[in-house]
Amino acid sequence: MGRQIEQAAADRFIDLYGHLLAYVNTEYDEVAGIETYEDLREREDTELRPIRNRLYDEETEQLIAEFVAENPGNLADDELETVEQWTDYEFGEFVVVRHLEDYAVFLDWEEPPQAFGVKAASTPFEAFWEEGALPLLVSKTALLPFEGAIIIDGWMAIQPIVFGGSISTDIDDAYEEAKHRFGIIETLPAPEEEDETSDTEQLRFYMKNKRNRERYADEIETLKNKRPELERIYHEELGKARARSLGRELRDLNLNEAYFAIYDERIIASGTSEEQVQQILDEIMPDGTEDHPYIYHFNP
Repeated sequence: MGRQIEQAAADRFIDLYGHLLAYVNTEYDEVAGIETYEDLREREDTELRPIRNRLYDEETEQLIAEFVAENPGNLADDELETVEQWTDYEFGEFVVVRHLEDYAVFLDWEEPPQAFGVKAASTPFEAFWEEGALPLLVSKTALLPFEGAIIIDGWMAIQPIVFGGSISTDIDDAYEEAKHRFGIIETLPAPEEEDETSDTEQLRFYMKNKRNRERYADEIETLKNKRPELERIYHEELGKARARSLGRELRDLNLNEAYFAIYDERIIASGTSEEQVQQILDEIMPDGTEDHPYIYHFNP
């Protein structure tokens, strides 16, 4: 496991991709002197970049389909099937947002945002950037399905942009939204439909932090009014958020252990036990809403 495919797999990819690029060059004569795969193998990667870019500048799916149909390199059937899967590619601009144990996360933050778990092929990601440099914008980047994973083909343009302030916040928000809606995508093609989530899960995501609560205010309002249980969850999550700052405030007062009922970000009852506080709520809350306030256990 790791963020790079095994060497044997990398060799297989380089061989198949090389055959495809050689075919592209015979179609467009992008680089003089390359007519066969053997010619291509003698060139440096920097010389091959124009051919690779041409692959994604043209009708990529058609080029791949024609290559598979003609099979100029006499590839085996299983090898042709692997190349044919590359019609499910993703190409363009991504923000590399995380290094996880099994892959780097490439974020397409256009609506709807999607996060891809991507492995390196022949060159490890650490050769392109330091982990502390993330988030990092990369363009002209191709993500390809290969043997059950998503890999990059080795060419990408790293953009010298420093993310900060509101842009960095927007990227973090898009990453969280992508994970919530689709999960981290580990195979291609990318799913067209979002992961199915319940109203409860959706509401808890919207209420997760202040940014979400502001960003999804309309969606929150719609969901919480959908049925009583969702309204209870709304007040619970709002109470939890208030409790985080309330704990700091109460500690400054040197109070002893206590229980506080929080409703719409206000303390409406307190006591020395949860049972005592709940009894007060049963008496003062409107019928059917006795369990809506969040009971916070303050234990300094």
